[in-house]
Amino acid sequence: MPSFSVELYRPERRAGFFELMHGVGRSHIDDAEFDWWFDRNPVGRRLISLGIDGERVVGVAAMSFFRMILDGAEREVAIPVHVATEAPYRRQGIFSELELNNEREAAADGSPVTITFPNAASHRIFVGRLGWVDLPGRRVWARPLRAAGVVRYFARRPSPRGGLVPESREPRRYGDVQVEWLDRFPPEADEIWRAAAPGYGNHVIRDAQFLNWRYADTPRTYRRFGASRDGRLRAVAVVGHTVKQGVSSGFLADLVSEPDAEAERVALLRRAAAELEADALIALPPRTQRGSFLRAGFLPTNRKIRFVGKILNPDGRLDPRPAAWHFTLGDFDFF
Repeated sequence: MPSFSVELYRPERRAGFFELMHGVGRSHIDDAEFDWWFDRNPVGRRLISLGIDGERVVGVAAMSFFRMILDGAEREVAIPVHVATEAPYRRQGIFSELELNNEREAAADGSPVTITFPNAASHRIFVGRLGWVDLPGRRVWARPLRAAGVVRYFARRPSPRGGLVPESREPRRYGDVQVEWLDRFPPEADEIWRAAAPGYGNHVIRDAQFLNWRYADTPRTYRRFGASRDGRLRAVAVVGHTVKQGVSSGFLADLVSEPDAEAERVALLRRAAAELEADALIALPPRTQRGSFLRAGFLPTNRKIRFVGKILNPDGRLDPRPAAWHFTLGDFDFF
């Protein structure tokens, strides 16, 4: 049976980290993304546990901290992100050991809970071995963009790769709403998030600081838009493109809007769809905004994303109600 020890990441292990992550094909992370994600995260701490055999890195499990609103109060919450294990070490308990080490470190740093969105394989470990609990899954909604894409989806045939259309920064009008390109999110985004927050329940804080780190300073490719009426910014949105399981898909990474800004939401959703050459645009709409998504051509799909959590400190609580949590696809696509 392979042997290993567990240690926290040190800079001299950087080359081994990348060798493992790229060798197992689980992540596209490179130097620029590592520095952005782990070193420039506005919350601060980098938490990466490594499995070491001799001088080789044979396992990785990382957590990142996010500012969240939990039960109405701001807390810093650790969330698992990049994980990988070298093939000979799988089914030897290495992921469990790394994850438990991260959980101990996160608890010592004051994280009240931890949450994640596992695949089928990791779900069995989180819930079956590590004491996590299932929470209400999130249903994916989609707006079909190519008629043939619907046929391909149900036939499980791959789609043409597609992507984002050529960039255009010209403002567009949708009725009395103007949608403009954003290089960065302005300070007004703070007020939009504060207005939206009471309807979100437990959620990652989406103020300008977070939005700019997550979607403007990133080495990844996103397009950012703001919707204004009468010269006042009332909603912002972010769109990206990916290929998952052979399906070329746009994804609405984020949409933050004032509660009564339905026309602005619909305008942003239409602009997001216009940015894509893909089979569909997918999203996770909040319950209170599903009418806006229906107006913009979205429908619920049969796909749900698993959601699990674990209490790390005595003051932590995991609300089991579906309406108690709000996430967007931007909370998922760091995997």
